Amino acid sequence: MIDYDPYSHEAMSDPFSLYARLREEGALHYIEKYDCWAISRFQELWEASLDQEHFTATGGAAPGQVMLGEAIPHSFSTMDPPEHRAYRSLIGAEYSRRAAERDAPRIRGLAREILGTLLPRGEFEVYAEYANRVTTLNAAYMAGVPREDAEQVRAWVDGFLERVKDQVGTSESNGRFAAELDGYLRDLIREKQKNPDLASGHLAAWLEAEIEGQKLSEDAIVSHLFAMIVTGSETTPLSVAGTLVYLARDSQQGDLVLGDLAHVGNAFGECLRFDQPTNMLARTVKKDVEIDGSKLTQGQGVLFLYASANRDEREFPDADRFDVLRCPRRTLSFGHGIHKCLGEHLGMTMGIILLEELLGAVGEYEVDFDACDRIYGEFLSGYNKTPIRFRPTGLAD
Repeated sequence: MIDYDPYSHEAMSDPFSLYARLREEGALHYIEKYDCWAISRFQELWEASLDQEHFTATGGAAPGQVMLGEAIPHSFSTMDPPEHRAYRSLIGAEYSRRAAERDAPRIRGLAREILGTLLPRGEFEVYAEYANRVTTLNAAYMAGVPREDAEQVRAWVDGFLERVKDQVGTSESNGRFAAELDGYLRDLIREKQKNPDLASGHLAAWLEAEIEGQKLSEDAIVSHLFAMIVTGSETTPLSVAGTLVYLARDSQQGDLVLGDLAHVGNAFGECLRFDQPTNMLARTVKKDVEIDGSKLTQGQGVLFLYASANRDEREFPDADRFDVLRCPRRTLSFGHGIHKCLGEHLGMTMGIILLEELLGAVGEYEVDFDACDRIYGEFLSGYNKTPIRFRPTGLAD
């Protein structure tokens, strides 16, 4: 039996060989240390994602909330219906397919603004200097955070998510960064409460909204702002950087995409499957249930190992191969069920635009593989350092 610990160095650095061993052993894995289960195979995780009778998000959605008893924010990601639906619907229309199409020109403008300063250099680091800057500016815009504060907000988020070897859960340093961001958001909320006509984006919507006749509390607005800023800025750039890595590693795949940028969407989607940026989320058992011969009891935690399930050979032929022409009938790249990622359409749109603009401008490029690095942690996965070189150029027409 594999001794799986989500906080082990192997699990937090590059977990795919570990996940392959877990899937071979079975779909369910008990982690005695945390009285928690992990679901590693696709079908079982797909079904659990739909099972509202036996699983709840109210015990936390982040791994540390379920395994370590860390604080649970009051946001729709940690709610069950009908409360979940009521809160999610307050901003849901801003994340529809139609809204993503509406926002595409603005996002493309942001991408070209940032990219235009980088192209004449002939080299830059894709994640920090390009993709994450664009997604942070967009997340701030949508949340109602002033543009001039976006870079500082991003620094707090990075500090909150940073992990080091042997770290288990949120450290004191992580907590200090979270407290800085929390304080900033509370000041922003109070400022806009005094001047509601100056509020914008989600903040304006949440200040005006009522749930069952009650205004949203400051704590609830902070929790939602915090969640949308983190999720809206981190996952997409990991997959943008990863797509460039995998295209550079396989010249046949790279030539295919560079020869016809219509393949960019497939390449980005395949990176989401192949190197899922949301490594895992969590649930709690609210009613005893048996899955694949394992008996899960009320109150136990459950880890949804999306990055493992998206490499399940039972669902994806040749699952460990990055294949731009792969057209899977389903994936767990954005989750599944009522908690499926709200930003699915926006995330796909941003990823495609970021890659289209970059590849359309530089054409052939080289990745400095020795200088590449992966994000270290239990929650996120993917490349957060991807230096590239190319012939100095300007923006494509």
